[in-house]
Amino acid sequence: MTNRRLLSLLAGLAAAVLFLGSQPANAQSVHQLKFRVLRSGKFQAQARNEKKVLQQLASGFGVLPPLDDSGNDMWPCFPGGGNPNDADCASIAAGGMVLGQIAYTQSLSSCNANASDSPNCGQIFWFYEDDTGNNTDNLVVSVVVKQGKNYILDTGAYNFGPNPFPAGSVVTIYDDTAFGTLGQPGPSNGFCAGSTETCVNPVRGSATVTITTTVGTSTIISRFNMFFE
Repeated sequence: MTNRRLLSLLAGLAAAVLFLGSQPANAQSVHQLKFRVLRSGKFQAQARNEKKVLQQLASGFGVLPPLDDSGNDMWPCFPGGGNPNDADCASIAAGGMVLGQIAYTQSLSSCNANASDSPNCGQIFWFYEDDTGNNTDNLVVSVVVKQGKNYILDTGAYNFGPNPFPAGSVVTIYDDTAFGTLGQPGPSNGFCAGSTETCVNPVRGSATVTITTTVGTSTIISRFNMFFE
């Protein structure tokens, strides 16, 4: 891993970093959303004095992670043990992490998934703090990417099942992806699998990413822009 390809973020988080799990997408889906926990309820005592809601932290689109020798994504990568890519994380100091390099401008030719064999081109990710203390209701997320009124990605409501996180947890959810039809017509095609929308292929210009995260009555929304050149 080189400095040119990685963004090392020292976020002042707790030293203990736990891998709690992921949910593989349906076999027909191109979406492979996964989650990891940077801080698992370490500040639960303080969280009791906060509103019992989700708090949005950060989001973006970064470089697609290469695979390590075991076939695991090399990032996101956190120290502390318990991660499938532990070998890639051993040199990161406590409180730090590694993500793919983030940018506003992205390659249209790389991200245009207009054929069935189009590869992924990057990774959408977002971070939030869960202060709900709600382990009964499901964790449900969605990612929508549009150019004007046109959809180029829509995951639909992606359900992880009962929310597994104690109050005070800091969570990242991420998805390796591209954008477009994968050569398929009609609703739920290509990167609109899981939704009822019809994707089109991306074109040169700006796109808006909208990420929604819900647990029970608490919903947070994060938005950012990208530009395909």
